[in-house]
Amino acid sequence: MNNRIFAGALISLAVLILGAALVQGATESGIAITNANFAAPSPEKENLDEEWVEISNLGTADVSLAGWTLEDAQNHTYKFPDFSLKAGAKAKIRTGIGNDTTEDLFWNRGSPIWNNDGDVATLTDASGSIVSRYPEEAKAA
Repeated sequence: MNNRIFAGALISLAVLILGAALVQGATESGIAITNANFAAPSPEKENLDEEWVEISNLGTADVSLAGWTLEDAQNHTYKFPDFSLKAGAKAKIRTGIGNDTTEDLFWNRGSPIWNNDGDVATLTDASGSIVSRYPEEAKAA
């Protein structure tokens, strides 16, 4: 009986530690780039809304992204407007032209930004610190 209680406690502790590590990997703010579609369907110039980077708030508090930037490997830079990402929410930054909503922000570009054969998206906070990169292995580069 005591062994079962001990085993249950160990499993619970492991789950808590793993959960904390996953959230910590998303930075202290809880914000991370969680997905991207660098290649819009052809003809690309007519489908720029399908070229996007997804930002997620994995934390428990809303985070203001005002002054944050998103940039590609060639230094094309998107500056976030006065925008707050709710706890648990996601937003896509789309290359094309459109009206911003709580789930979609538009770069309002008339041509592709991201390289179809792969690129690196870098998210930087208002103080200039790198918060997240996508793909994740780009951190070592």
